[in-house]
Amino acid sequence: MPLTFELKKGRFNFRVAAVIIREGQVLAGRYGTDGNHYWSLPGGRGELLESTRETLVREIREEMGVDAKMDRLLWTVENFYRFQGRQVHELAFYYLVHLPESSPICQKEGPFPVEEEGEIMMFQWIPLQEVKQLPLFPSFLRQRLAEEDLPVTPQHVVHTDEEH
Repeated sequence: MPLTFELKKGRFNFRVAAVIIREGQVLAGRYGTDGNHYWSLPGGRGELLESTRETLVREIREEMGVDAKMDRLLWTVENFYRFQGRQVHELAFYYLVHLPESSPICQKEGPFPVEEEGEIMMFQWIPLQEVKQLPLFPSFLRQRLAEEDLPVTPQHVVHTDEEH
């Protein structure tokens, strides 16, 4: 059961995400095929009694059908934003992750769909120099990824965004 819950004041969400970079591009996705206006990094909600690394390996396997190689934790993020009119408090862990070179995902060009539990997510390899202009959330990622200088040791980030 995902670690997310609703209260009168808003929603709490526990998320784990992958920073997957290859050949100067980062893998990003957005839900639906109707032109959803914001992008996020692959990943998903943690489950009770599941480590963040286990969550991410599971999510990448479910979304992309590959066993990812976990590298290192980059950021722990306390993220505050509004989504669909509700306040959201998200605690997220962002890991550097590598996909096997033999994975079909590494050969994709342009947007490509991935289905998980009946939902379609459109993924795309985005050039790092274009990330600053992308509606990628949480928005602190735009600057950090564009710099192409990922932290060597984990960083703690407290971030607030406007409505997604």
